[in-house]
Amino acid sequence: KRLVLSFLAIIIVAGGMIYANYMQNRRLAVDPATYAQLLQLIARAESNDNYNAYFGNAGNTSIKFTDMTIGQVLRWQSEFIDQGNASSAVGRYQIINTTLSGLITQFNISTNEKFDAAMQDRLAILLIERRGSQNYVNAELTPEQFAHNLSKEWAGLPRVIGDKPGDSYYAGDGLNKSRVSVGD
Repeated sequence: KRLVLSFLAIIIVAGGMIYANYMQNRRLAVDPATYAQLLQLIARAESNDNYNAYFGNAGNTSIKFTDMTIGQVLRWQSEFIDQGNASSAVGRYQIINTTLSGLITQFNISTNEKFDAAMQDRLAILLIERRGSQNYVNAELTPEQFAHNLSKEWAGLPRVIGDKPGDSYYAGDGLNKSRVSVGD
């Protein structure tokens, strides 16, 4: 009887230790619904919330990127640059052609998929995740570090670390400036 009780005690203690270790080492995931406010802030800073915006024309209503496939958007971006324009940024989140191409490759996204609102939101979330959203929710990045990482992705967001907090990470390049304040 003592042997059985001792064995049960060992199992309970070991189970408790395994559970405690699991709880200590588990990582929190980010609920995609929690991105809504951040997506809205980025969209305000980058495109005035226009899914059909392009560099230099946030109010665009004539070119419907949301009706194009990703492949068509990439071709448009290439032609836009070939015409002498300074940036290929398009859509609600002003994604440039090299970033779009990289996302397609990294996440095996078909160029035949539509560059519609849902796809643009999906791509922006992938970029947010790449900039450390999961590390942030697991307290591995401070809010300032995460915000700084995002400012490297979106020039319309202010940097909060380093020289001239409040300026765009890309301030001084002649193209970009922060369009929201640090407090937003």
